[in-house]
Amino acid sequence: MKKKGITTIKEILKKLNEKRLSSQIQVGGWIKSIRKSKNINFIVLNDGSCLESIQLIINKKLFQENLNKKVKFNSSLLVDCSLKSTKNDQLELEIRKIIDFNELKVNFNNYSQKKKIPLEVIRFSPHFRVKTQFFLAIFRIRHSISIFIHFFLEKNNFLFVSTPIITNNDTEGIGDLFKVDIVNDKIKKFFLSETVNLTVSSQLHLEALTQGLGRVYNFSPCFRAEKSHTIRHLSEFWMVELEIIFTDLDGIINFAEKLVKSIIKNTIKENLKELKFIENYKEIKKIDELKKIVKKKFKRITYEKAIKILKKEDKFSKDITWGVNIQSEHEKYLCSYFKNIPLFITNYPMKLKAFYMKNNVVNSNTVLCFDLIFPYVGEIIGGGVREDDYNVLIRKLKKMNVNSKNLKWYLNLRKNGYISTAGFGLGLERLIMFLGEINIRDTIPFPRYFKNKTFI
Repeated sequence: MKKKGITTIKEILKKLNEKRLSSQIQVGGWIKSIRKSKNINFIVLNDGSCLESIQLIINKKLFQENLNKKVKFNSSLLVDCSLKSTKNDQLELEIRKIIDFNELKVNFNNYSQKKKIPLEVIRFSPHFRVKTQFFLAIFRIRHSISIFIHFFLEKNNFLFVSTPIITNNDTEGIGDLFKVDIVNDKIKKFFLSETVNLTVSSQLHLEALTQGLGRVYNFSPCFRAEKSHTIRHLSEFWMVELEIIFTDLDGIINFAEKLVKSIIKNTIKENLKELKFIENYKEIKKIDELKKIVKKKFKRITYEKAIKILKKEDKFSKDITWGVNIQSEHEKYLCSYFKNIPLFITNYPMKLKAFYMKNNVVNSNTVLCFDLIFPYVGEIIGGGVREDDYNVLIRKLKKMNVNSKNLKWYLNLRKNGYISTAGFGLGLERLIMFLGEINIRDTIPFPRYFKNKTFI
């Protein structure tokens, strides 16, 4: 909770712009840099309220010399100060009284003070990352996207619902699950199982809720015990998942494109300073690419068309046949083939997708589904139309060797006035990863992932 009288840097800059900044204010935060001269020290302070920092002046004559020595990079500081100067739009505040001060006692090799932070080093100290300018920018973008998703979906008549984190279901049928052992006999009876899982997806429960609520969504963590150590895999990540009644494949694809474009447009509007900072840090031209993406219609091709394109490329031709999974290197090539415009791939073979995807009437070996592929990242969204025929679902479960013991409730939805639905899941970290062209572990405050035969 903000202490009485403290003015955030965001508020200071707003009031300064509106010419109503008081000459006496109280400000607090963390020292980002310090420059010392004979009689005064110049302190750059940030409090996390915005990307910008402010400059404080501390007159050495007003304070004990030993305190001046202690005030250094990353110390926390709360001070009373007065407006000193606003020449050339440069705000300077002179410290009149130190109210609270906490000295930095750990030397983290001054990585955070460098202009360019070695991310691969600071990644192993996630509790320090938030004090760096780079991660301040990333986490502010993450905040804006998360808030906007709720706003956008409410505006489009969705209801936010909560679904189980602990579940009997293996929604995707992938088998890479985190198991939760149950030792209490009463709890065992509740779950009807010796073990349960951390959820990989909310989709099955959303499908049930949409039968009475229409449009529903969830925004929550998901867990996958996939033993992949790549720049795009996490063991714990956040997904926004949604379901819509009375829609088809084109309808759900159109909505996915609308959602992603709206998120990117809002990020450019609300977080332009953060995006520019990341551009300069990474030495990339990302903002122009983002503006191009929101104006262009996303490309749409079938899985069959994707396979034909890949077969024409010499380095893929020997290994590519109809029915193989499209790997990350294939996704990267397909995006470049279409000049790095995001790409919808539809109608995958039935054996490559989850049992609940609806069979395609035109080709029963394929299902009505899609993946949205982005340059650099790969798949950002996966979704499709849900199978509404009870008997077809039973046959598919048997064919795919999926245990239906814990899915009776889901199957029985088809016997109770079932309305056809479609939906998708959008990976928040994958989207942020694309915005900054960074390792996925740098998109979330405390990353959990597989490394060295264990989960971190």
